[in-house]
Amino acid sequence: MKTEKISLRSLLNKMLASDGTDTELRKSLHRALAEPDPLVAWEQTLEIMQAMSKSGRVRWLGVSERNGERYLRFQDPGSLDVFSLKEPPALKAEVAPFLPRGFVRKEDSDRIETLFTSIATCRSEDELGGVLQRMLATIRDMISADYCVIHLSDESVRQIIAKVSDGSPEAPARFAPALVDKWVKDEGFCVNVPDLGREAELAKYSGGLFASVVVMPLRCKGKTYGVLETWSRLVGNFGDDDLGFLSLLAMLAAGMIKNAEHLETLIFRDPLTHVYNRGYLEDQLEREIERYKRTNEPVSFLMMDVDNFKQVNTNFGHPVGDLVLSAIAHSLEDKVRHIDVVARYGGDEFGIILPDTIGEHALMTADRLRGVIEATDFAAICPALGDAKITISLGGAICPFDAVTKDDLIEKADKALAQAERSGKNRVVFFSLPSGEGGT
Repeated sequence: MKTEKISLRSLLNKMLASDGTDTELRKSLHRALAEPDPLVAWEQTLEIMQAMSKSGRVRWLGVSERNGERYLRFQDPGSLDVFSLKEPPALKAEVAPFLPRGFVRKEDSDRIETLFTSIATCRSEDELGGVLQRMLATIRDMISADYCVIHLSDESVRQIIAKVSDGSPEAPARFAPALVDKWVKDEGFCVNVPDLGREAELAKYSGGLFASVVVMPLRCKGKTYGVLETWSRLVGNFGDDDLGFLSLLAMLAAGMIKNAEHLETLIFRDPLTHVYNRGYLEDQLEREIERYKRTNEPVSFLMMDVDNFKQVNTNFGHPVGDLVLSAIAHSLEDKVRHIDVVARYGGDEFGIILPDTIGEHALMTADRLRGVIEATDFAAICPALGDAKITISLGGAICPFDAVTKDDLIEKADKALAQAERSGKNRVVFFSLPSGEGGT
């Protein structure tokens, strides 16, 4: 038996030279050898060694440290030779398969049962935030974490629930976005850094407050909704059972978020155009006006009507009219900011909320949308329309200059829209701006 240090490339070549190397393993070894990024090659090799360890083809002996460097130690079960593979200095975060393990102590079973009951009975987006908050509190108590947070990556989900966190009032920065995006969000792995003090590039995200962190994907049916970060002030605080417990709760949280996303679609989306419906629009406009009262940040509101839409239905039929409405809705939503809200108000009317937008900026946005629809080739969407021209008219009102309540703002925008239609259509009129300004 001998013990030797071995380089990554030498280890891969040694495994390739083995008589017992099967076809699939050879493919994996060749991929790792051909990988130009040393960190990616390292991660690929770790996966290979994990698989070989599980099958008994190598024996995992753990990690040793020497002169500030770490070595992963493996043994050949046949020759009993031991190989020490030096860990690369750039990144020592452990990237582990996202698999549940043992997760609960007997004395915590009642609390787990209560939490699982809450999860099972969660039926609305209003309840979801509270259940996730209880989940984070349970995590903190059961595995002695100091801070837990859920970061959501899906925009539609962020509109259902805000960021949820629990624990220390001193919050760390969002952990290693590039690393998390690659491994956790895209690949579905978890990231475990047991000692941030040894990782200069990763320690900066802790703000000097925490010593270890685990990041789990919120993943359900192939879609990642965000991540669960769990932080501790202690080095090596999270063991295998803790990782299994976190992975189980992360999967349950993802399932709840997926259900809430489905509920949001059923409750707040218009079934024809798939933009928001009137109920959501009015609720969101109310929130924006309340936000103005707290922050003095203005909000503009647009009412939009399809010019001569009755003639489209009469001349071409309601199915063609539905296609026109859907195409307009898609164009509007595609051409506004992610913070803006486009909703079908009713029939061929749409409402658009423009937060933090005022005066000329609101007018320019409205006229840009008008121009987009005027320039759209609707015959390419529905050949039956031929050379029929589809245009829109828009009316706008601004909080606080025109109104400071939801109903008044909608009423003023509606009056401005009526003026735009009386003035010849295919134009923009704002209640507080000269009639016809912004139109054509």
